[in-house]
Amino acid sequence: MSLVNALALVLGVIGCFLTYLSLSTGFFFIWATFIFTATGVALGGTAEAFKNLVVCALMGMVLAVIAALLILNVDLGLPGALWPAIVVGTTTACLALVAHIPLFPAIPATVIGYASTFAYVLSANLLTPEGVMGGGTKNPVFLITTSLIVAYGFGRVSLALAGKLAAKT
Repeated sequence: MSLVNALALVLGVIGCFLTYLSLSTGFFFIWATFIFTATGVALGGTAEAFKNLVVCALMGMVLAVIAALLILNVDLGLPGALWPAIVVGTTTACLALVAHIPLFPAIPATVIGYASTFAYVLSANLLTPEGVMGGGTKNPVFLITTSLIVAYGFGRVSLALAGKLAAKT
């Protein structure tokens, strides 16, 4: 079996299973899981790439929460969307700058963690102190982190299974 066909089979079966789990439990987002998995593969698909994905995406989530809290809690009296734009511009610059720290080498994964967190916060209308910092299963960091953990397993397992299927032919 070709690698592409093996990936199609494995991704289809595991994607079906994960979608069912996501929709049944609400403990992770299937969209975020697919995005994180694709990022891990794009980073090289190795154990090291997926480790970097997790660590860097978590850093992106932290920076997104910091940005949200700054936007919500600091009022400089600037007009309209200027303050949020400055905060997002500054924290996204930090996304790249943290790559100077050897623990956070994968800028794309950091950006994906940041963007996924804000995507959920904004789409779910949670840009409030309670929405960003509240506990429970609706918490952005909880849901994006569980999606990231599922993606780590999904990526590692799907690549390993597809490799084995492709090697058998």
